[in-house]
Amino acid sequence: MNPTSPQLIKSGLCTFILLSALSCVTAHSSAASLFGDLSCQSWADLEYPRKKAWTNAFLAPLSLTHQGLERKKQDRYNDDPNAYDPAILSIDKFCLSYPKLGPADGAAAYLNSLLEN
Repeated sequence: MNPTSPQLIKSGLCTFILLSALSCVTAHSSAASLFGDLSCQSWADLEYPRKKAWTNAFLAPLSLTHQGLERKKQDRYNDDPNAYDPAILSIDKFCLSYPKLGPADGAAAYLNSLLEN
């Protein structure tokens, strides 16, 4: 086996995950179905504990995957025990601005901005 094959596979996997998970449109069409294909209207109707559970279930694995693939010591989402609070506020704001989209789109946009900073 070519010694660079694992690197190529990792690079391809990284590209696939980041494009799939962090782009708003793709996140809505693929990742959202894993957590229920919520609309922004449905999101607005959720009680806070359900928003917290959904947000953590959606963002925690994506952030952890990014940290592992980028070989970073810090996981910007999971290292903060209250990371869901600003994420929920961001998703709420996103849904008010883009009511035809879904919270998965807002969550992906939030995580993308968190990872860029």
